[in-house]
Amino acid sequence: MVARCLLWGVMGWLLAQTATGQSKTTTGNGLKGEYFDGTSYQRKVFTRIDPQIDFDWEWRSTPGPGIGHSFYSVRWTGKLYAPTTGVYKFTATVDDGIRLWVGGKKVMDVWSLNDSKTFQGEISLKAGQYYDFRVDYFNDVHGGSIRLFWMPPKQTAYTVVTTNFLFRPNYQPPKPVLAKAVEKPVAVKPKPQPVVVRSSVMPNPVANKTPVVAASIPAPVIVPERFEALKTGDKLVLKEVFFEQSQYRLLPESYAELNRLVRAMTGNPALQIAIGGHTDNVGDPRLNLALSENRAKVIATYLIRNGIDSQRIETRGYGGTQPVAENTTEAGRSKNRRVEFVVK
Repeated sequence: MVARCLLWGVMGWLLAQTATGQSKTTTGNGLKGEYFDGTSYQRKVFTRIDPQIDFDWEWRSTPGPGIGHSFYSVRWTGKLYAPTTGVYKFTATVDDGIRLWVGGKKVMDVWSLNDSKTFQGEISLKAGQYYDFRVDYFNDVHGGSIRLFWMPPKQTAYTVVTTNFLFRPNYQPPKPVLAKAVEKPVAVKPKPQPVVVRSSVMPNPVANKTPVVAASIPAPVIVPERFEALKTGDKLVLKEVFFEQSQYRLLPESYAELNRLVRAMTGNPALQIAIGGHTDNVGDPRLNLALSENRAKVIATYLIRNGIDSQRIETRGYGGTQPVAENTTEAGRSKNRRVEFVVK
């Protein structure tokens, strides 16, 4: 009986981690994450490689086995690769505290209790350099969350720092391949050629010239922005915005669509929108209502984080009360699971 209870307990924890979209460990690129019991690194529980810092442990989930829902801390270390030269901006939404160092310089320091607040910092980096990267994080009572984003130079929106730019502490960058020296060829002076006069009559260059027809160059195709020329009353579905199944965790594939909306709202400061979240009719209606509302709020948070005034955005969840298709088929249910906005 005891063994059966333990088995069900382990299975329950695994299902909880799957449902909350916990990041998979990897042996490739990423940061070394050291997970501790206690808010001040009192007892190390486990170590793993995390591909990115994008976690939500709010809803009864935990960072991993051996760590509870409250009172834990994490330290991520590794190297950050800078693809271009310039000022790099970082932003983090945390519950509760965060410290960030890049190249030994402190970029962010908010070591206090915070309820999912957003903080920012910036630093100048050089292209092609690998910088020591460290993030300290702690969560006090109840579930925690931490999401780290950056905006490299010439980029117009924040994105999650992914494994393309994160490396383990012991990572050794490849040495540049030096080009082999090539001997210069010895110039050989050409021998003079005899001049042969074949005719005293010079040809007419105009008469023998073949007419050249100019090639027709097609005009460039200009693709309109997804949200240009928005006006009051327009309702659009965010077709390329995706969440983890049954969660309100935004997937990176959504950033391109949301960045287009950011550009549209930035270019039209008078534009105001109401974001609505919708689900199908599967499951508990109360949970569906909460899920749809949280998804709408996540979209609003992304827009605000990228410079849109919060006063221009409203959010609301409708659950499954406003279907646009039949819920009897999966195709219909997928259409009902959507986030859309209305121009006010």
